[in-house]
Amino acid sequence: MKILLIATVLASALAWPTFATASNLLSQPPAARGTAAYNEWLGRSFSEVMLNEPDQNKRIEMLNVLVAEDYIQHNPLVPEGRQGLIDFIPVIYQAMPDARFTLRDVFATEERVVTRWTWQGTVTGAPLLGIEPKGQKLEFDAIDVWTVRDGKLHEHWDQFDWPRAFAQLGVKGMPQAFYDLAAKPADR
Repeated sequence: MKILLIATVLASALAWPTFATASNLLSQPPAARGTAAYNEWLGRSFSEVMLNEPDQNKRIEMLNVLVAEDYIQHNPLVPEGRQGLIDFIPVIYQAMPDARFTLRDVFATEERVVTRWTWQGTVTGAPLLGIEPKGQKLEFDAIDVWTVRDGKLHEHWDQFDWPRAFAQLGVKGMPQAFYDLAAKPADR
């Protein structure tokens, strides 16, 4: 009886081995790897949970679960690989200590996941994209697209509403239409 109990406990512990260190930070996936539901969980966990975690060590734990080590990054501002992502995310919090990410949508298939979210915060720390902090309030939208391989986010593309962000940052020299649009509430 004891052997059966020990075997059951070990089997349960080994069922989700990669989630052991992040188990108190991430919810359990709702379905098996390779399903749209699992991939939706990956996107939601990245954009809603991990990005909003202020503690870098906890973010690293989550990234180790969610992102492939050989992560392919198509955003030229972010270095390649999972380590490049780990190194980049603190830059956000250094510039905007109050940064928040609001998830708007998640769409997933068995091979991809897409998230649409809003980035909000105040630039009070380090310069953001070379722009000095002056207490600029930012609120702009982004879309992430990932391929999923072996249950992890593997390849990434993104689009940001940079004209709105640059107008909010006080960047000069853009077409007037960008400033006019940035002055209006976003249509979400």
